[in-house]
Amino acid sequence: MPNVTTRNSPCAICGYPIKAARGNGQQVRCPYCSTINEAVITQVSIPTPVFVGFIAFAAGVFFGPAILAATDTGADYLARQVRGRLG
Repeated sequence: MPNVTTRNSPCAICGYPIKAARGNGQQVRCPYCSTINEAVITQVSIPTPVFVGFIAFAAGVFFGPAILAATDTGADYLARQVRGRLG
């Protein structure tokens, strides 16, 4: 599990600086307001371009032919493609 530090981070309620936490999930009590603050990993991110690209590709594969077949020109194109592949 990665090490997480909250050194010089403010309390979530009052903003008072709290001591460093040693790892993810460790709870630190604020000495000023007695609120319990929990250390969390903040450097986790979703690779957005890869995720959006995957969603766009999947949408194109699944919905592309249906959208194309909704027009007369697209339906004729798909019919020619099917006839060409079937022989």
